Amino acid sequence: MSGDRRLNDEVRGVWDQLAPFWDERMEAGATWQRTLIQPSVERLLQLGPGERILELACGNGEFARRMTELGGQVLATDFSERMLERARARGGDVDYRWADATDEEELLALGEPGSFDGVVSNMAIMDMESIEPMIRAAARLLKPAGRFVFSTLHPAFNSGDVRPAVELDLDGGVTEVYSVKVSSYGRSFSGKGVALPDQPVEQWYFHRPLWMILEPFFVHGFALDGLEEPLLTPSDRQKPGTPDYVFTQIPGVLVCRMRRGS
Repeated sequence: MSGDRRLNDEVRGVWDQLAPFWDERMEAGATWQRTLIQPSVERLLQLGPGERILELACGNGEFARRMTELGGQVLATDFSERMLERARARGGDVDYRWADATDEEELLALGEPGSFDGVVSNMAIMDMESIEPMIRAAARLLKPAGRFVFSTLHPAFNSGDVRPAVELDLDGGVTEVYSVKVSSYGRSFSGKGVALPDQPVEQWYFHRPLWMILEPFFVHGFALDGLEEPLLTPSDRQKPGTPDYVFTQIPGVLVCRMRRGS
């Protein structure tokens, strides 16, 4: 493992504590997964019947189960034992295993070189102390031209030091105009915060500007060949707790497909 082991252990401890809360909220559809994130990830993944997929940081396994419904053979991993307990309890034809996505050796032990058609990391990069080990391992585990699809908080509009703002445009009527004030975008830093109202403990966030997320992929032979910045529809914004400025006018999530060289 590279990076700060002590901090990584602290991050894991937080997610062990959050596992019951997140599992219940995801099952109730109270997160962004089904309406905002999952459709874009599915489009970019382009999962074919029988393809072998490795999911990293699978959480309670919601998307892993969805991929099996689409015909994939899914090996799903997480570094939180309590998250994996929740995932297994939900059933489904998924092979769940413990693995730390910041540990290259643990990831390489999951399969032979070139044994996966795709790798998925769903809303986890911003939670990870280090992403380079995961990318190095994926470059070896993927087949030639295999794809790595990830979703994450949008680094430009919904990460780091971001302040929402609402203005009233009175020209020709009253219109609400949403914007964000962004500072400290260009450097990496970490801190704690919450993703859902009433969650019992704060989680760690690791802000990286866009180039810092993509550069390790480029270094290890990947090319960016698909990108979406999903937005909610006006009807979706009626969901309680949904901040309009992030989802309907300004993207709060970034979804990318990285293609391994052939």
